[in-house]
Amino acid sequence: MENIYEIIGNLLAAFVVGLLAYLAPMAKVWLAANADAAAQKRIQALIRSFARAAEQLYHDQDPTGEDRRRFVQEQLRAMGVAVTEAVMNLIEGAVWEINTENRRVLVQAKELVSGGAE
Repeated sequence: MENIYEIIGNLLAAFVVGLLAYLAPMAKVWLAANADAAAQKRIQALIRSFARAAEQLYHDQDPTGEDRRRFVQEQLRAMGVAVTEAVMNLIEGAVWEINTENRRVLVQAKELVSGGAE
């Protein structure tokens, strides 16, 4: 009778080890994908925040946008983000969003002032 318990215990242990060996690579891939997605969202949020701050700080003093771009890059580096070509593209996207919002606000303000008449 003791042999049966020992055999069942060994079979269960082998099953658990096999199950872990099967699931571990899947779990690793899932964790890596989710960690990358979270890191990307964090970087995008940082870029948006820094781009808005640069716009607020340098809008009147920097007509070319060079100082604003440099400010965003410096802030990202200070936070430990490598400024790659992909990050530069995200910065350009954030600037486009800011410019689009600013234009929309100007149009709405003109409509309010004119009362909708053209």
